[in-house]
Amino acid sequence: GGEIDLEDLAGRDCYAGLDLASTTDTASLVLYFPEVHAVLVFVWVPERACLERERRNKTRFDGWIASGDMLCTPGDVIDYERIRAKINELGVQYRIVEIAIDRWNATQLATQLQGDGFEVVGFGQGFASMTAPTKDLECLVIEGKLRHGGHPVMRWMAGNVSVETDAAGNLKPSKKTSQEKIDAIVALIMALGRALVQEESAPSIGVL
Repeated sequence: GGEIDLEDLAGRDCYAGLDLASTTDTASLVLYFPEVHAVLVFVWVPERACLERERRNKTRFDGWIASGDMLCTPGDVIDYERIRAKINELGVQYRIVEIAIDRWNATQLATQLQGDGFEVVGFGQGFASMTAPTKDLECLVIEGKLRHGGHPVMRWMAGNVSVETDAAGNLKPSKKTSQEKIDAIVALIMALGRALVQEESAPSIGVL
C-alpha cells in the first residue's frame, strides 16, 4: 500500500474521480496524485444501508466507520451536500486539477461543483473511456508503485472487482458481475483516466 505523507501532497496536482453509484449505498471520491502515484480515498454510506447489511448478513461497515475509513451519513440516502462540502475542503488543501464524474448520476452535483470553481469533466463508463486507465492501474499495482496507505475499504473493493473484456481486448471493471461494491476502484480509474489525458496533451519540450 505504501505510506502517504499528507504534507508532501500539499501543492501537488491531483485528479479526482467521483463515483456516486447509488444514493442508497456507498459512494466514493478518490484523489490521485500522478507525480508520486499516491491515492486518497473517501467513502460515504447512508445509515440505512448499514442497517440493511446487518439484517442481510453482508459485510459489516461498523469497524470502518469507527476508524474513519468510511463516512456514515444519517438517513436513508447519501447527502450529496456532505460530499460537496468535503470536496471544497479538499480543494483548499490540494490542487484539484479536474473532477471526473459520471454525469448520468450527478448532474446537479456536477453543476454545483462547477459553480464552486472546480473543473468538472464527464467520464463515460464504457470501454472507450475505461480501458486505458484500467490497464494503467493494473500496471501500477503490478509494479508496486501505487500508494494508498493500506486503506482497508479500497483493499476490500479491489478484492471485489470483476473485469469485463470485449473481443478486441478492451477491459473495464464490471459492477454487474462484481460480487460486492467496487465504486472506490471505479473512482480511481476515472481519476487515472483524466491524469492520462492531461499527460498525453501536455506539450513536449524539444531538445536543441
